[in-house]
Amino acid sequence: MPGAGAHLGGDWYDLFRLPGDRFGVVRGDVSGHGLDPAVITGRLRSALRAYALDSEDPAQVLGKLDRKANHFEHGAMATVAYGVFDPGRRHLALSLAGHLPPVVASPGQRATLAPAPPDPPIGLTIATRPRRTTVLTLAPDTVLAFYTDGLVERRDQLIDVGMRRLTELIETDDPEHLCARVMTSQVGSRPAQDDVALLITRCGAACRP
Repeated sequence: MPGAGAHLGGDWYDLFRLPGDRFGVVRGDVSGHGLDPAVITGRLRSALRAYALDSEDPAQVLGKLDRKANHFEHGAMATVAYGVFDPGRRHLALSLAGHLPPVVASPGQRATLAPAPPDPPIGLTIATRPRRTTVLTLAPDTVLAFYTDGLVERRDQLIDVGMRRLTELIETDDPEHLCARVMTSQVGSRPAQDDVALLITRCGAACRP
């Protein structure tokens, strides 16, 4: 959902298959509104897919993306969450480039923010220390909600308030129903102040050992 009255935005998501029955999941947010961020979004999305075939480590993939952005996308900045999901081992390897952590909801437990530390955004500056990857073990029927800051940030409230409300909304339900519920509660009929993107996935029977 583009914000600020624009028809195009810099938020994007991606979900793609990788070798070895794994798949990659991406949430990204290029700063700004309109055509220029949308164009940069397309270039970053394509580059990340290519780098994902070169490395199984999300942190290394984001490191290459950062190098590319600093060289070719002068002045652009993006936050990105990139995870590699291995259904056979029920693992999600996750790296955050300045992006907010996804919400994780497992059966019988309250939803929480994924315990993954953020590293610098893409394009801000070339990182002086290695980026980090956090490996999460997911139970069957676990739900993951990836989002951009436009969903939880408001000018009249702290972002922590919006993130707390989001965790209260996420549970182990059908992803389409969850998306509708979250968007109704967090955005509703109000014009979006910022671009909003939401991707919810559920670990189904394929996650069983």
